[in-house]
Amino acid sequence: MSFIAPRLAPGIGVAMARVATRFYFFSMLLVAATVYLPHKASPNAYGLTVLGLLAAGMIVFLSLFPWDRYEPRVFSLSHLLASSIMMALLVFFTGGSQSGYNLLFFLIILFSYFYNLSEMFSITTVVSFFFLLPFLYEKPEPYLLAASAVTVLFFYLGTYLLHGVTRFMLKKNKTLEELNNDILGLSSLATDLLAALEAESLPESFAESLKDHIPSTYCILMLLDDTMNLVTRLACPVRSLTWEPAIGSTYQSDRLRIVRSVLETRQPALYRLGFDDIDDDLKLMISKATCSVLVVPIRIGAENGGVMIFGEERHWNRAPITHEKIQLAVAISKQVATGVQLWRCRDKLADAGRSLEISRDSLIKAERLATLGEVTRAVEHEINNPLSVIVNWSEIYREDPAVDAELRKKFQIIYDMSIRIMEVIRRLSEVKDSKSIEFIKGQRMTDIK
Repeated sequence: MSFIAPRLAPGIGVAMARVATRFYFFSMLLVAATVYLPHKASPNAYGLTVLGLLAAGMIVFLSLFPWDRYEPRVFSLSHLLASSIMMALLVFFTGGSQSGYNLLFFLIILFSYFYNLSEMFSITTVVSFFFLLPFLYEKPEPYLLAASAVTVLFFYLGTYLLHGVTRFMLKKNKTLEELNNDILGLSSLATDLLAALEAESLPESFAESLKDHIPSTYCILMLLDDTMNLVTRLACPVRSLTWEPAIGSTYQSDRLRIVRSVLETRQPALYRLGFDDIDDDLKLMISKATCSVLVVPIRIGAENGGVMIFGEERHWNRAPITHEKIQLAVAISKQVATGVQLWRCRDKLADAGRSLEISRDSLIKAERLATLGEVTRAVEHEINNPLSVIVNWSEIYREDPAVDAELRKKFQIIYDMSIRIMEVIRRLSEVKDSKSIEFIKGQRMTDIK
């Protein structure tokens, strides 16, 4: 029962049936297009008609049968026997060993489903047996025997090449799938970087998030400051290393020639130590056991934001920096660029918030001064008129000798206080900037002096 029970994902049987359907359709189309061409033997028209009906019925059967209920080997066995028998009949009706359609047997191998090389060779052996059937009912000729032997060898060689191509494509698809999963896993990297920059703990927290994604032994993050100098901000190894570069080291524009060239070209650059020359500064920055270095620029919009240096300590034969790894490194640099850009936008937003707060305070102060000016003009108009009368009469009585001396002193006090009130009103009308001072503990007032 284990041979019959399905073990793959649902839908694989239907997909294989569609491939086999294409085989029958392509074979029918090819025979119909070439049946009227000259042949060494005359085709049997009635036999080809019956064979065409059988092929059409096989297409219907492949489309309607529930292949997903069975293990793919059941489909492979059914397809192999049915197609081989029908192909043998096609050869029989078109001249047997002299038929021009015997090479179509290779299409059965091409459109078959298999697990491994041994199964492929088993399918090829069955196909080769049906290919050699005409020699059982016909007297073989020497040149046909030689040609058939070469054809069978071609079947086995083609099977081996097909297996190699299939294995390569499966490996390539697996690599691309792993790369796609790694890139999808980078979605949270920019958020982690922004949180680390806000908390000012970039070397600790962000390194933990980054080391799960980098395609090398370690990486170094360098960002450009306002003076276009490269500053080492982070060193992230995937495992414990004795090496640790100085975080915060600054490199001016005349140093790190290789890194500067990457910033100019804005393209990743790969260097193999022992084969390519690199700067002495870069040699001091990377670990002593490094075998290859990948330098990837960090692009923030249309500007350079820095570089990421990926170092690989394993030998090239063991861990080469492939195109897929370069793609992953570029994807990481883009996520880092997004995080740095978010950090800069956050700082700009904070600066804008502070400027807005200052503008708001200035606007409130201007509104207060405008209101104070209106009140002052009202006070000046309503108080100065009666106050002038008080000042005039108090000035007359304080200087009149006919008035009692004690009373003149009181008129002097009235005169002085009135003048003080008028001075306060004048100062209120001249206020250009309001400053608050404390005159009683816990209470403040506007300074008009």
